[in-house]
Amino acid sequence: MTKLTILFITLLPLMTFASEWKLVKEKDGIKIFAKESTESPIKTLKAVGLINAKIENVVAILRDVKSASSWIPNLIERRYIRNISDTEAILFDVSDMPWPVQDRELIVHHKLTLSEDRKSLELNFNSVDDNTIASHIDRVRAKFNLGKIKFTPKGTQTTIDLEILVDPKGAIPKWLVNILQVSMPYDFLNSLNIYASNTQIRPLPGILKLISELDRS
Repeated sequence: MTKLTILFITLLPLMTFASEWKLVKEKDGIKIFAKESTESPIKTLKAVGLINAKIENVVAILRDVKSASSWIPNLIERRYIRNISDTEAILFDVSDMPWPVQDRELIVHHKLTLSEDRKSLELNFNSVDDNTIASHIDRVRAKFNLGKIKFTPKGTQTTIDLEILVDPKGAIPKWLVNILQVSMPYDFLNSLNIYASNTQIRPLPGILKLISELDRS
């Protein structure tokens, strides 16, 4: 057995552990998990929870740009850069950050599709380069390395499985980012649940078509 093989066998348990999800918070039925990322010193976060609204309403709310800032935590502005279709768009977001940290802006591509097993809808979103909007001098352009939400209908409710890896960029130490970001997916799902429980938005035709193709057996 070579020294390289012995080293690999020795490190394998550590490598496996680093890739596992770890429960870091549980509140109001929402579970937050974190794991080390191979792409970044910032941890990938996952949130699982139940929204008290049908999938039609939940997905319609997330597609409604006009109402976004009224319920998404810390969101100041959301607008279209390109409205590609009922199920795909590139959006520009501005988020408020506590002083003295600069506000963050994002340019994100969103696309909603039917899952491979046809049991869920999946929203994938990630940052893209776009010269349409120059970065504001008083803001930092953050980056979504990974964004994914799975919506699974459960009667009159919807199970949400959210996974994100977002780098706020700027001068914030990465260890501090890992501490501060833990509450972000919880705040998002909790706000969505409250808003969806009290708001009805009709889905766009393209979204309704995807929902009609779900296998609810």
